[in-house]
Amino acid sequence: MVVSLNLIQSVFLGVLVFLMGNAIVKRVPFLEKYCIPAPVVGGLIFSIFHLIGVQSGAYSFTFDMALKDFFMIAFFCTIGFSASLRIIKAGGIAIAILFVISSVMLVIQNLWGITIARAFGLNPLLGMCAGSISLMGGVGSSAAFAPIMEQNGAAGGLTVAITSATFGLVMGGLVSGPIAKRLIEKHRLMNRQESDSSKPQVDYSALAVEEEVKSVPTEHLHMGFFQIVIAMGFGTLISKAIEMTGMVFPAYVGAIFAAAIILNSSEKLGIRIYTKEIEVFGSLFLNVFLAMTIMSLEIWKLVEVAIPLIIILIGQVILLALYAYFIVYRAVGRDYDAAVMSAGFYGYAMGATPNAMASMSAVVSHFDRPSPKAFFTVPIVGGFLMDFAMAVLIMTHMNLILQGVL
Repeated sequence: MVVSLNLIQSVFLGVLVFLMGNAIVKRVPFLEKYCIPAPVVGGLIFSIFHLIGVQSGAYSFTFDMALKDFFMIAFFCTIGFSASLRIIKAGGIAIAILFVISSVMLVIQNLWGITIARAFGLNPLLGMCAGSISLMGGVGSSAAFAPIMEQNGAAGGLTVAITSATFGLVMGGLVSGPIAKRLIEKHRLMNRQESDSSKPQVDYSALAVEEEVKSVPTEHLHMGFFQIVIAMGFGTLISKAIEMTGMVFPAYVGAIFAAAIILNSSEKLGIRIYTKEIEVFGSLFLNVFLAMTIMSLEIWKLVEVAIPLIIILIGQVILLALYAYFIVYRAVGRDYDAAVMSAGFYGYAMGATPNAMASMSAVVSHFDRPSPKAFFTVPIVGGFLMDFAMAVLIMTHMNLILQGVL
């Protein structure tokens, strides 16, 4: 029996799947501890239910995913509204260094995945799905980029990417903290006097301004939504211009750049951007988009790539740990802040920015010493700078593979 869901029913099921996942996450400490998103939990449960139906021949589902792209583009558009050049400049050299070494790791993740996939005779684009698309990118980028890989021959790419991203979320939480702890204890960073007067001191805590919002007027919610839609509209023009170059990029790229342009222009013109309201909508769009994506996973396609996928992911865990320990720590300062940032780096490079923040919080709590520099720098790089870099680097890799260069 084939159950065909129309557009409204597909969105309806996506919302139910998210709510189910949300309820489970709140009741299972393990899921909450390792920042496993509610849409992932609910979506995987439904996709396993779908797997049982397909394997037994009892039932299967088809979905109308026309609105999924709207939710995806709208979510990434809200990321663009956080790309303030003023804040990035305030972070100085630390942000630039972390951004560069993160971009290098993104390339390494792809090369490792591509190499192992080719060794097993698989489409190299599948290796990318178990590389930066799912790890540095996370679940959201997996759902955005993997379908493009599938369109170019990587059958099962979405399932591989979502599975890898979920694995990464767990490992990001498990490994990042011990890396920082080892660095701090080995180099005796707690015993160092870090108030070196020869170094320029930046009050990072003062750079993050918290807005108190006791209530959100309806008009403000309206304006936030309208600004998202306007950026999405202008984004279609940017996307068209990009398409004219012959390069293939995700549909959201135009929107994320349009939002960033609007944000930075508004700061100069004195036009208000409804940031808090946009963040609320961003969370909503992401949850529905991910739930719809994951509930439609065809898990049965994982069987044929199980062994190479395991090898790729274990290798990614080890490579990233070595990189964070030996490269990131040295590049960002060789001090206590650098150790905390190493944990944050592993958190978002293997999982997601919430993993990074949770890991850094655990480290500073354990050593009872704050690190404002790390808590300012990591979310800026992992939260949105890498989203910009990813669109360029991932699609460049894909195009090089399709052209036979890589």
